[in-house]
Amino acid sequence: MTTFTSDYPEDFASELRANKASARIPREDAVTDLANRVAQMSDSGAGVTRIDLERYMGRNDLLRINYLQRGVNAAKAVCRIYIPDLFGAQGEWGTGFLITPRLIITNNHVIKDKSAAARGFAEFDFEADVNGRMKASKTFSFLPGECFITSSEDELDFTVIAVAEQSEDGSITLDNFGFLRMIPALNKIDEKEFVTIIQHPGGGEKYIAVRENEVLKIGDSSDPQKDKRLWYSSDTATGSSGAPVFNDQWQVVALHHSSVTESRIVDGNKEIQLNDGTWVEENDLAKFSDAAIKYIANEGIRTSKIIEEISIQHAAGGVERFTLIQQLLDDVNGIITIGGSKPKESIVTGQDLERPVSSLETLTDKVKVNLRDKKYYDGRSGFDDNFLGLNIGLPSIKNTKDIAAVDGAVDNVLRYTHYSVVYNKVRKMAFYAAVNIDGSKANSLNRGTDKWFKDPRIDLNIQVGDELYGSEPGRLGSKGYFDRGHLVRRLDPVWGDEPTSILANDDTFHWTNCSPQYWQFNQGQDLWQGLENYILYNTDQEDILANVYNGPIFSDDDQKHRGILIPKYFWKVVVVKDKNDQIFSSAYVVDQSKWATNIPFEIIPTGDFNHFQTTIKKLEKQTGLIFSDIIRNSDVRKDKADKNLRSLSDIDHPRR
Repeated sequence: MTTFTSDYPEDFASELRANKASARIPREDAVTDLANRVAQMSDSGAGVTRIDLERYMGRNDLLRINYLQRGVNAAKAVCRIYIPDLFGAQGEWGTGFLITPRLIITNNHVIKDKSAAARGFAEFDFEADVNGRMKASKTFSFLPGECFITSSEDELDFTVIAVAEQSEDGSITLDNFGFLRMIPALNKIDEKEFVTIIQHPGGGEKYIAVRENEVLKIGDSSDPQKDKRLWYSSDTATGSSGAPVFNDQWQVVALHHSSVTESRIVDGNKEIQLNDGTWVEENDLAKFSDAAIKYIANEGIRTSKIIEEISIQHAAGGVERFTLIQQLLDDVNGIITIGGSKPKESIVTGQDLERPVSSLETLTDKVKVNLRDKKYYDGRSGFDDNFLGLNIGLPSIKNTKDIAAVDGAVDNVLRYTHYSVVYNKVRKMAFYAAVNIDGSKANSLNRGTDKWFKDPRIDLNIQVGDELYGSEPGRLGSKGYFDRGHLVRRLDPVWGDEPTSILANDDTFHWTNCSPQYWQFNQGQDLWQGLENYILYNTDQEDILANVYNGPIFSDDDQKHRGILIPKYFWKVVVVKDKNDQIFSSAYVVDQSKWATNIPFEIIPTGDFNHFQTTIKKLEKQTGLIFSDIIRNSDVRKDKADKNLRSLSDIDHPRR
């Protein structure tokens, strides 16, 4: 492709030059920006260390060694694009990259319309191997009839297009190349940070412009068109149009779009500077090669703006409402992730993509059941009724006929290290779990590799495992829709000496302690996980003792997914003893019904988003549980109305 340049007045070029020469200026909301930036680093899948934070603040330039391997993985999804002319005699090259296992994005000025797409192809692996020899590249046809969305070059300059699932020679499938997730959230990059571009300059082999490409400016709130763009200094060349622009975590922050030339106005005429220092009139620029022109910056289209525009066009509906676009939007918005990939991670490799499973029965046949001998559980004392110095035991259950029988336990309580579970044999999940937490003895163990076990002390057939949580059926497959959600949080019972802490950690990985929680609910810092972190953090800070009880709310209108009734709400009761030996309790209900929607297999009805702090008395009516008088009488919201929780700051804390 011929070089595409953006035409801006001299004052904007001066602003870019000034930004390049200046140091980073802290923003008014610098603390919030840093917090959001760190969250994006974590979401990317690259991991976050102290060194990463220091690099962000300009105190070092060190990168973890995984930066190199992640770059190799990211490069797999980048291809060169060829669009021949109408006569097929000659054509032009560009760069593109996969954003799902079936969709490629490039510039509109690379692929302008469906007819151009129908003539062209995408070529992957056109690059050198470790020995400098060219790999055997593979070409794939475009299928604009299956999906084609575009925005003109003077707007957002992108085209998203479907690609054939199999290479033209039939030797490989497209999903082997993985894809790069187009995360729509902000704070993936900041001014004065550096970007990396993977590209096919001049339509040649794949190259990379590594890091020394400073971000000069991000958006412009005073100009809607400029606000869609970001600017950076980088080495690009003809054919690089449509290349991905990455941050240090290999998140795509922009689609490379154009270059900004060094220019000036003389007697009302615009002149462009060449690299040898001479100036030529803009109208004469076509006489010179791209290498002869002096560029002060490159311009990319912001990822968030592209996804926003795709959403708008897709929502318009009509005959162009493409299924593949819906899959893209579901993935980037965290509704249903693609092909077994981890939500929000920036790079999805071909190895990370699970293949479809045709049915639940097929999956169940493949599930390996992890099981220990019953003697393994000897000596487990479970939840301590007198942990807080008073007899504050487990809640009783009105509907005793649904309690699962536990071998060797007259009271049918499953006892683990520092926590206990009472199990519902009809709903095939816990009525509740209860844990003791000692903040003064807490340990922080690495999670390691999750390995979940069935408990041999109750009927194995009533324990739900990966037949619910494994790969969902579907054309491209996907990860299970629900997380394996701990009721007793993994770190809550991890206290005491090292052997006890390790045993407590392992004990939390029992299917009896698992409940189906949509990932955004389970992992969201303002939802279930946020509430747990909030409680444990405050417990650790003051070295106090706490009992935490939690479980699902079973409703008659709960709907089935894979044969299991999915709870729309979960509850939590926190009982703490402060340094003055005073007991406080509080009760919460958190709602996943908003997230449990749009499941394409067995639909769960939509519910309102509603987290609230409630009373022990009301919770007893909703759950059929009966708590001790001590818990009921120490409720910080006793006899008060429910309180909606917008965030953790709204909580009436048990000690305040």
